[in-house]
Amino acid sequence: MAGLAGRAGWWRRLFAWCYELLLLIPVLLLAGALFQGLFQLLTRLPVDQISHLPWARNLSFVWLLITMFGYFAWCWKRGGQTLAMKTWRIRLESVTGECLCWRAVLVRFVIALICFAPVIPLWLMVRLDAAWLPWAQFSLAWCIIPFAWAWFDGDKQFLHDRLAGTRLVFAPRQPRQQQEQTA
Repeated sequence: MAGLAGRAGWWRRLFAWCYELLLLIPVLLLAGALFQGLFQLLTRLPVDQISHLPWARNLSFVWLLITMFGYFAWCWKRGGQTLAMKTWRIRLESVTGECLCWRAVLVRFVIALICFAPVIPLWLMVRLDAAWLPWAQFSLAWCIIPFAWAWFDGDKQFLHDRLAGTRLVFAPRQPRQQQEQTA
């Protein structure tokens, strides 16, 4: 309960999460383009073959997961903030106040991925086949679980933060002189 005064507000975290999605899209597009370029270079197959080869699709998927983890892990371990978190003045820290360990970063990433990842693909599937609608609705409800958890949690933390032993705190803007000294 010691971190309650400095915790990031629920709405601030929601808007930062939405902004994070917008920033993650170009990261994944660049990673996908790199994968496709390397795929063509190494296999000499046309780039449209990725969609026809199960092993290439799976490898591409794993590459995108590694890229996402690398992006978040690098930002969280480096200073506890992604660009979206800096914009919304939120910082990730361990509940003990120590540096984030790799275990906490990995647990937070995996649990957040399990909660948020199914939403977009399932809603895209609904556009192709209406039979996917119940699954897409379920994924949306599943996606809301971390936010609902934060609403009712005693420390107002997301489910993935609670399980990883991390918390999101408000990071007030530092005066300009103090920023120059830390840089």
